[in-house]
Amino acid sequence: MKVAMDESTLLGHLQAERRQSIGFQDNGDIEESRERALEYIKGEMSDVPAKKNRSSVVSSDVADAVETVLPDLMEIFTGGEDIGSFKPENQEDEEAAQQETDYINDVVFDQNPGFSVLGSAIRDALEVKTGIIKFWWEDETHKEESFEGKTAFELEAAAESSEILDVEEVGATEDGVPLFNFTAKRIDTYGCEKIREVDPQNFGVSPDTVRLCETPYCIERSFPRAFQLLDQGYDREKVMRLPPSSGNLDDEQDAARDTVDENIDADTVYDDDRRRVEVHTHVIRIDLDGDGKSELWEIVTDCEEKQILDAKKVSRVGYAAGTPFQRAHRFYGFSLADKLIEVQKIKTSLMRMMLDNGYFALNQRHEVSEERASKNTINDLLRNEPGFPVRSRTGDAVRPIGNAGAPFDYVGALEYIATVGEQRSGVVRNAQGLNPDTLHDTKGGALALMSAAQRRIRMIARVLAETLLKDLFVGVHGDIREHDTRQQKIRLRNKWVDIDPTSWGSRADMTIEVGVGSGGRDMEIMGIQQIIELQARAIEAQQMGVIENPLVTEVEIYNASRRLVERLGMKAPEMFVRDPRQPPDPELPQKQEGPSPEQQAAMAEMQLKQQQAQADLQLDQQKAQAQVQAEREKSAAQVEAMREKAALEIQLAREKAAAEMELAREKMAAEHQIAREKMALEAQLSAYKAEHEVNMSDNRPGGRLDQ
Repeated sequence: MKVAMDESTLLGHLQAERRQSIGFQDNGDIEESRERALEYIKGEMSDVPAKKNRSSVVSSDVADAVETVLPDLMEIFTGGEDIGSFKPENQEDEEAAQQETDYINDVVFDQNPGFSVLGSAIRDALEVKTGIIKFWWEDETHKEESFEGKTAFELEAAAESSEILDVEEVGATEDGVPLFNFTAKRIDTYGCEKIREVDPQNFGVSPDTVRLCETPYCIERSFPRAFQLLDQGYDREKVMRLPPSSGNLDDEQDAARDTVDENIDADTVYDDDRRRVEVHTHVIRIDLDGDGKSELWEIVTDCEEKQILDAKKVSRVGYAAGTPFQRAHRFYGFSLADKLIEVQKIKTSLMRMMLDNGYFALNQRHEVSEERASKNTINDLLRNEPGFPVRSRTGDAVRPIGNAGAPFDYVGALEYIATVGEQRSGVVRNAQGLNPDTLHDTKGGALALMSAAQRRIRMIARVLAETLLKDLFVGVHGDIREHDTRQQKIRLRNKWVDIDPTSWGSRADMTIEVGVGSGGRDMEIMGIQQIIELQARAIEAQQMGVIENPLVTEVEIYNASRRLVERLGMKAPEMFVRDPRQPPDPELPQKQEGPSPEQQAAMAEMQLKQQQAQADLQLDQQKAQAQVQAEREKSAAQVEAMREKAALEIQLAREKAAAEMELAREKMAAEHQIAREKMALEAQLSAYKAEHEVNMSDNRPGGRLDQ
């Protein structure tokens, strides 16, 4: 490829970018924070030195938090369910997108040590701010195979597909045909995708980097052996000019990672192909061909950018990075250690004070009177053994000095600082194990604490998934689509499928779905089981005709069953449930062929006769039932008529008796009235008669006596 920029100018640009980069060179703040975090995780706290003859205990808050969060994150990412899937472009692209997702997962986690690489990267992110993974396409794979006693014809056949090395004639056959021993170096040109973790202390980016996939410049420092570079095809003359290097063994950050004295042989330097050398891999956007458009280049140089070992144009950065706590508009965020270093420092000081106070309480200082002490008093006092006497002259030569006691509540202070650490990091004690105080909490309160911790962990997982995992999967997909031209058959989800990367579309985005980890998975499984129970009830209601429009079909049942199998951690749910929308598997036993047309006609005629006989029988039964029903209705009508007639006669008799009684009452009343009137008339007549007689006597001759 034609390059307009000369090598010295290019090396100058690379050297300038490297010096300005942030990550491993002349960046005191980030190097200091990484070194301190790694020391705190190991339990070494040089900034909190222990006083002589005092407690040197060290709290382990940072290490505990990392070891608590890491298993949940790894289970979320590798616990049986895909963390992300490629977005289909249309309805017809759904199956292809799912197949490509499955294949990329297979490449990352099965064809490469994906679990180990991802675990190291996430641990780096939790401890030292960033986790970094490199991915690349390895074009050639060299395999050597030795052959003995082969003819010249076989030697020529091997030379067609391999490079022949170390040919040696070892004799001949009985017919005089020469025989050879040789080594064949076969080159597989199809290549394969590779991934590996990158030590963050050997990686740097330009200061204006926010997203690594869009960075204008990044650099990786590595310390391979010289023979490794030669095996990769680098020019021997250039490799031999590289100065020896002790690698990271003299680096303070690397020393902080050291747990078994790996840097003990840091001064051992070889002068042959086994020596360590330092090389820089630069990824830079630059216009090398002079067309006015910057392009992405990967350039390998020595440690001082004085010579170029390799240069090639690339389609992508080739690195994926993530941080657990993002900082807006910045590449580097915060690690979990950054949140807890201050907490660990305070708790360490409090624990030391508490233990020192306990030591002083159990081993009090004493005042010794020189006048009353004997020559044995001091020696006896220094021999601090239970039951051993202290001898003196008068018995009161030794007097204990009173302890002032605890200056404040250590336990309360430790509890408060522990709460501060939980608020900063989101890692609560309930997530690390059973907190004794939880036994006294309500079920809702304990679940609320666990739920809050899970939300923080899911947030960390989502951030890492959207950065580290997403860039890795999209980049691996792009490499395979660009370089892999093989058509192969591979087993995915317990099924053999054909893979042809040349037919793949460009995938620039993924759908990220973060699970809930081990704590919430059981709750999700219980929820899915309840959904399946509701589906079963809905199907029963549909069969009984209670629900006209079906709420649940076989597709919904398959979706719920598949989801349950996935949440149980099974990688291949197709082994347990089958998609009803898929065509039947030809390998499965098929149904037997049906009867012949004549047999079908006879069976149809017989079935028709059976249906006719059944219809006649049903009609006769209906007629008999109708007749019985009519007789029942007639008898019921007669009984009702007789009941109504009797009721009417009784009513008439009652009315007649009532009328007669009323008539008798009226007659008796009339007779009483006539008798009263007659008596009144007779009395009136008697009174009138008496008055008339008096009047008649007054009218007689002689008049009245008083006259």
